[in-house]
Amino acid sequence: MKYDKVTKTLPKYVDKSVIIEMLDKAKQHKMRNYIMLLILWKTGIRASELVDLRKIDIKQDVIEIRQGKGKKDRVVPLADDLNNILALYVDNISKNDLLFTIKRRQVQNIVHKYQPEGFNVHPHTLRHSFAVYCLKNGLNVRTLQKILGHSNLSTTAVYLDLVAKDVKEDFKKVVW
Repeated sequence: MKYDKVTKTLPKYVDKSVIIEMLDKAKQHKMRNYIMLLILWKTGIRASELVDLRKIDIKQDVIEIRQGKGKKDRVVPLADDLNNILALYVDNISKNDLLFTIKRRQVQNIVHKYQPEGFNVHPHTLRHSFAVYCLKNGLNVRTLQKILGHSNLSTTAVYLDLVAKDVKEDFKKVVW
C-alpha cells in the first residue's frame, strides 16, 4: 500500500487487541500458522520476506533479511519471546531449508482465515500495525526505518501521521 501524497491516504492498521485475537485463534488451530502470524506482527517483515526465510537467516536475537524489497539486506531484531519460539521451531529444520514451504498468496489466506469478523486484515496490515505499535511505544522513527527497510525516512514518517491522529482521538475522550 503506497502513501498517496496528493490525497494523504494513510496506511490501514489494526489495534493490538485484534492481532491478539488472531494469534489466539491460530494458536488453537495450527502452530505453524500461529508462528507465521507472530513473525509478521512482531517483526514487520513483508509476506514475501516471510516465505523466503531460511533457518540460516534466524540468528540469536535477529532475523537477517536477504535480498528483501529492492534487493536490500537488513537485520530485524527479535523480541525475546519470538526468539525463543523460533529457536524451538527451527530446531529440526536443515540449515538452508525454508522455515515455511508456502507461497505468498497462502500467507494472505492464512491471515484472512484468522481475521475477526468485520475486519479486512492483509499481511501488509500487520506490517503497518507493527510500525504504528512501535511508534506508539516510543521507538525512534529512524530505528523503525531501518527495521522496515525503507530507503527514505519520509516513507516511514507516514506512520507518524497515524500516531498523531490517534493522539488527537484519544484526547477527545478527556472530559473537561
